[in-house]
Amino acid sequence: MSELLREIEDDIKRERYDKLWHSFGKVMVGVSLGVILVTIGVVLWQNHKQVRAMEKTTEFIKGIDRLNIEDYKGAIAVFDALSEDPSSSYYGLALLRKAEAQNGLSDQEGASKTYQQLAQNDPVFGELAKLMLPGNNADVPKPRKGAPFYYTQSEMRAWRLLKLDARDNAIAQFLALYRDEHTPYSMRGRVQEALQYLAPERLQAAIEQEASQPSGQAPASDEGD
Repeated sequence: MSELLREIEDDIKRERYDKLWHSFGKVMVGVSLGVILVTIGVVLWQNHKQVRAMEKTTEFIKGIDRLNIEDYKGAIAVFDALSEDPSSSYYGLALLRKAEAQNGLSDQEGASKTYQQLAQNDPVFGELAKLMLPGNNADVPKPRKGAPFYYTQSEMRAWRLLKLDARDNAIAQFLALYRDEHTPYSMRGRVQEALQYLAPERLQAAIEQEASQPSGQAPASDEGD
């Protein structure tokens, strides 16, 4: 009798499992297949993006090689292709290098247009492009404190002011960099050398002021206009 009851219980369990399978089993299989297909799709897309990124890196290196051997036309062709997509991580770098190649061909007008394009479309490298645009007399814009490449822009500004015969403003910019405790060490060395040549007495005054300044207190800036 007990054997018969066990068989009946087993039959009831099987019927319950069959009902559960018909109710949820096929749905779970479908969900599992969907997850697998989505995972495969994501992996394939990531692989595609990685391959494209590697291709762009290879092209960028190729463009640099063209620049190094002074094949400026070949470099421009490479960087033109890399700058077709404004969302690309190489967009800003490619335009900077393209302008460098155009300058190598003495195409100042073309380089200026490239810098203008970069200044309008790239929030990071565009700040550098603005400094490379020709200024009116000594009208060279100041970099914004905290902007990307602030110190690089500041040094470039000083050299451009000097090139435009705005000597006093250039010295003031160099002094502002020298007095800024956050200026990169190697840049501070270049700035000190420039000041040693341009205005040794003002450099000495800055050194003496720095020596007498209480620790942690920043000296007043005299950055030029």
